[in-house]
Amino acid sequence: MKKREDLLSKSDADNLLRFIQSCLFCNNEEELRQLVADLKNLFIHEYALCGYGKIERSAHEPYALLNVNYPASWVDAYVSLGLENRDPIVTENFQHYSLQYWTDTYRKHRDCKSFISNAEDCGLREGYSYGLKTYNGEKTSLFSFAGRSVERHDRTELILEYVIPHIHQAFARITENRRNKQSLPAPRLSSREKEVLRWSKDGKNTWEISVILSISADTVKFHIKNIMQKLEVVSRTQAVAAALELGLIGIE
Repeated sequence: MKKREDLLSKSDADNLLRFIQSCLFCNNEEELRQLVADLKNLFIHEYALCGYGKIERSAHEPYALLNVNYPASWVDAYVSLGLENRDPIVTENFQHYSLQYWTDTYRKHRDCKSFISNAEDCGLREGYSYGLKTYNGEKTSLFSFAGRSVERHDRTELILEYVIPHIHQAFARITENRRNKQSLPAPRLSSREKEVLRWSKDGKNTWEISVILSISADTVKFHIKNIMQKLEVVSRTQAVAAALELGLIGIE
């Protein structure tokens, strides 16, 4: 059976490595906008949009939007009419925080035909979205890549699973301007926890790490749980992204 990582060429792997490294040194919205725009070199889409903010917020705390190149007419209407509350992609994100292919989500939300039709009129017919939430569950991100035709493909999904945690870290850092957090010491990880993270970064699963380190799969899971608690993240890929940003492991 073909492994998912085999879907990526050597060129793909090199581009992903450069992209992740660029996320670590991304310092402002313009640099982030260019980074996200460059994802067109990895998979086909026409439009991209990023969002980050509190899940529960007042009117004085707008969701931060970074519009890479979504149609301005759609973004203006979306914000002015408060379409977020009618957006099935946003609803699904808040429920599951997992990769979405729009066609699948639209099938589950058949009561949103008017919203979907208006989006399609603006060229937003098919796409992928993926968001993450912070460890305390107060804030969330959502990244959308759309177009008139965005083909469902395992390779595209694998790329998004790799890159979104790193874009999330960069967007959160830039949006929140984390000066206070940057002055605090990084969480301390044990040498074993760092080993587990390094192998996770290389795409190894729980069983593979247990074999490499000669420990049980349950012990690997125990270390992963501790790592996520220390780094205040909610997934293994997010833990890798946070550890890279904090310099706890190297990118090579």
